[in-house]
Amino acid sequence: MILMPMPRFMPWRVGSLGRKSFALPAVQAPLLPSAPRKPGGRKEKRAMTNVHAVCAVTESRALTVDVAPHIATAWKAKAERLRIQWEDSERSLGDARESISRLERELDELREAHGRLEAEATTRIQEQIRQCDEANWYLGESRATHEAFRHQTGELIEQLAQARNEVQAMRRVVEAREEDVDVERARRKAVEADLRALQRHGERRSSARTHRPDMVGEIRAPDGLLLFRGCLPNISLTGLAFVTDQPVDDVPDFVEVTLHVPGAGRPIEGIGRLVWREAIEGIQQWGCELLDLLPDSRKRLAEVLATAA
Repeated sequence: MILMPMPRFMPWRVGSLGRKSFALPAVQAPLLPSAPRKPGGRKEKRAMTNVHAVCAVTESRALTVDVAPHIATAWKAKAERLRIQWEDSERSLGDARESISRLERELDELREAHGRLEAEATTRIQEQIRQCDEANWYLGESRATHEAFRHQTGELIEQLAQARNEVQAMRRVVEAREEDVDVERARRKAVEADLRALQRHGERRSSARTHRPDMVGEIRAPDGLLLFRGCLPNISLTGLAFVTDQPVDDVPDFVEVTLHVPGAGRPIEGIGRLVWREAIEGIQQWGCELLDLLPDSRKRLAEVLATAA
């Protein structure tokens, strides 16, 4: 280690005068007895210069001997501290590098995950956009259909109102026609009554009626309902009469006639039409015209009536 010579007049030099050093007597001994005086010649100046130089070298060597161990110890401690700090820094640097590597790996993983998520999000967004466009298209179609239905509904409402007016007008016409029908029905009933009277009068004139107590007649409706069974008050080739003590509702115009004659073999069958009806004291009297008789049946009926006469 190279130490530079220390200046002579340093502040710490005053404190060092009290220390024991082999250089102090050599330096201070010649100076104490003599009084200070100014140098006169060159030799004296050169001698003073040499003395000062020797003192400076002596003092620097003494200081070097005293201060060097302390400086070396301080520097060793400082070097040890620096080494420890350097090792700590190396460990911290290694940890930091490992942390940086780990963070870089995590960053790469996050970038990959972000890329995947971004791709999935892009796909989903595109699908959502497609569905939104499709929904908007369907919505437009639905609105157009709704508008068409609304227009048709308005037309149907107008047609319904017009139809209601027409129905009301037709109802008034029907009511008027019903009144006319009632009038015509009353006229028809009157005409039918006159016709039945004329038929009875003409029938009695055209064919004689005969009473056969042994002849049993059956009068049935087309559906098989029995209207009368018993002895006939009178009968002819063109018609017959029968009497019931119970009213018959919904009597048809045409009936089935069956005549049972003892000794005549099979019964005489034919089709008749009810031409008149009279109610006397709760007894219903009916007149039936024989319309459809087979030739054989008409012949046998004529023979039976001729025998009775």
